[in-house]
Amino acid sequence: MCPTCSDHFFKGRWINEDTNGAVAKAVEEALKIDPDDAAITIVLSQISPTILHAHVEINVSGAGEPYNCFDVDVRVNRVACDRCSRISGGYYESKVQIRADHRTPERAELDRALEIAATTIDLAQKADRLAFIAKILWLREGLDLYVGTVKAAKRIVRALLREMGGTFSDSAKLIGRRDGKEVYRVTFVLRLPEFPVGTIVLSRQHMFEIRSTRSTTNAIDLETGRRTALNAEELRTAELVGTRSDAKRTVLVAIDADEVHLLDPETYVTLTIKKPPYIRKEDEGKEIKVVKTQEGVFILP
Repeated sequence: MCPTCSDHFFKGRWINEDTNGAVAKAVEEALKIDPDDAAITIVLSQISPTILHAHVEINVSGAGEPYNCFDVDVRVNRVACDRCSRISGGYYESKVQIRADHRTPERAELDRALEIAATTIDLAQKADRLAFIAKILWLREGLDLYVGTVKAAKRIVRALLREMGGTFSDSAKLIGRRDGKEVYRVTFVLRLPEFPVGTIVLSRQHMFEIRSTRSTTNAIDLETGRRTALNAEELRTAELVGTRSDAKRTVLVAIDADEVHLLDPETYVTLTIKKPPYIRKEDEGKEIKVVKTQEGVFILP
């Protein structure tokens, strides 16, 4: 049994199971009778950290001696499992480098990326014991994850792309041979989008808020309320204006058919702007969030 993770070695492979379950299984395997042909009851008691006492009762229906019981001691040998020994030795087959395109990623983005990676590894371990994150390295330019297998690293990259968007590249380096086969260490570089969700950009003389970056970059026009997908050329020439976190709170004073009247969040002068379609009459008098730019003041949906 592994002293670190408590997994136990059974029939040539490591299995995640509690100590009592593992010991009971070992006792049943040692019996001459098929457990399917008998009702077997095993009561365990701890004698020492490495020895458990098992009281075994066997009831065989239809046999000459239908009932039998005996006692046996089971010794637990504690040995590091394949996964824990690799983790403690700093072993890894792949590295996932999380960066951002033309910018430094925000701490909140990296925290979310780490959550996604941890969840992905937890799911991957059901089919791959050696799916683990051996080391996490926080850098000024991003985050490096040292992963136990290339397959697990690929799953992390796919999960990050699905939720956070971006692009990735990979490269392989020969590090030796194992069992006559060449062994490569693969590095994946994932670059998060230049404009993440919540970013305010100026493109095509329109002010947009980025709403999604998963498969495509989807945005909402802050003047017309129209939702659109920004293509690569539009993103390349887009100008960063700010983020939703930069928005200021102000009061929506009045709403007309095509215009709204609100207080300038800095000077408190009443401003009149075109009414975006996501503003309703019942919003009158309520507090709203706006971004103030050189192009004017825009209400966030």
